[in-house]
Amino acid sequence: MWGDGLRRWMKFLGCLAGVWLCLCFAGCHTPTGAVQEGAKETGYTVIDARGTAVYIPKKPQRILSGNLSYDTIIAGLVTPDHLVAVNVLDTDSQSSFFAEEAVKIPTRIYTFTSIPLETVIKTQPDLIIVPGWIAADHIESYRQLGYPVLVCQGPDNIEEAKAAIRLVAQALQEEAAGERVVAEMERQLTEIDTVLAARTDRRPVGMLISQMQSYGGPGSMYHELCTRARIENGIEKAGLKNGEFLSKELVVKANPDFFLAATPHEVDSYGSEAFREKFLSDPALAELPAVHQVRFVPARYLYAASQNLVYAIKGLANAAYGNVFDMSEEHLIRGY
Repeated sequence: MWGDGLRRWMKFLGCLAGVWLCLCFAGCHTPTGAVQEGAKETGYTVIDARGTAVYIPKKPQRILSGNLSYDTIIAGLVTPDHLVAVNVLDTDSQSSFFAEEAVKIPTRIYTFTSIPLETVIKTQPDLIIVPGWIAADHIESYRQLGYPVLVCQGPDNIEEAKAAIRLVAQALQEEAAGERVVAEMERQLTEIDTVLAARTDRRPVGMLISQMQSYGGPGSMYHELCTRARIENGIEKAGLKNGEFLSKELVVKANPDFFLAATPHEVDSYGSEAFREKFLSDPALAELPAVHQVRFVPARYLYAASQNLVYAIKGLANAAYGNVFDMSEEHLIRGY
């Protein structure tokens, strides 16, 4: 009798211990942003750029993007300390519009096409925001771990940038801040159009020097920025669209007035200076006058796709025409 009772008692204690261990394991491994049973009545749902209904349990305080443009958008909607990690280029003043604040965020992402899974697990974000060109299997892996993932458009033009800002603002429950950011963009775009519409001289042809030799034609944000800056895009003149390879023969065909290149760094960490020097010293280009007309601008102007693209347009116009815009007031456009 005592033996049966003891066995039943030991079995009960064993079950209780098993339940306790499971609860402990779940507590250690459930992501901060994971959707848990019984929590849905406290959250909200946002439809992302792919039409996916993204459930967000609470207003995000720990946000992960890892993308230069989306980090900038987020930093314009909420204070940068909401970012749990930043792309390494966010900390580079030539590439970033908020480098001084980004350097204070210790976790860095050194890839440009994804967010490493170990970074996601380490930072435990409330929300992950990614551009649409991130590999679908990466997005699915984040979601399988229980993290809300908001997929946004490109953006490849100014209207898509505005739409992305509004979508991110909705996901962060900062719609008013988003509208203030967009309003400032529109104010500066009107200023740009007014100043450049008064010019009657020929639109100069500018050609981008970039290690991404298939980037920059019609269909890209760079093309949009050039067009708005009243620069004829040499890649378009060569007959290419975005995604098509720019050969030296096509550079000669375009015969640009000047080349546009990123301002050199003291340390050529990514080989961009070496690439530019090799490009310009190619014998096939030796007869082009543009080889001696290289206009250097910060990389953040050549690859801008955030709210601060308005400053990129002004910077490109200045490279083409001289100082037609005062850049001394350049700052991260914020809605707070």
